[in-house]
Amino acid sequence: MIYDTLDNLEEYRGMLPNLDTLIDWLKKNGLSTLPEGKTVIDGDNLYVNVMTCETLPAEGRFFETHSRYIDLQTDIEGAEICEVTLGPVREHKPYDEEADCALYEGETTSAVVLGEDRFALFLTEEPHRPLVRAAGCDKVKKAVFKIAY
Repeated sequence: MIYDTLDNLEEYRGMLPNLDTLIDWLKKNGLSTLPEGKTVIDGDNLYVNVMTCETLPAEGRFFETHSRYIDLQTDIEGAEICEVTLGPVREHKPYDEEADCALYEGETTSAVVLGEDRFALFLTEEPHRPLVRAAGCDKVKKAVFKIAY
């Protein structure tokens, strides 16, 4: 996981070709103009899903992983906690290729707060649990950029 502010995103240029495309796109477009739903930026290589979601307590929820896409998540409005685990994990739901998602049970190793222009970049196969309720915030508008790996 990489956790930083969007102001520093340029520092990650060269890490992944499709991340460079995202950096260039954000410089030209920003987050404020994104409509709810899916916006294709570069075909299957890069797209973003914007959604308004309720945040929930972590208890009873699962960590997710992806195999084809890296997630860059940021909150446009509100704040949430994203938890990660370094394992061990127990499979709850096997990998679904169409959804590019598997679910796991495990113990939280660390957590970060999104909001106020902070982002978290979750690599493939990195278990993360987004949308955990931050103090005083039961709803967020967030952008999840899907970066082909």
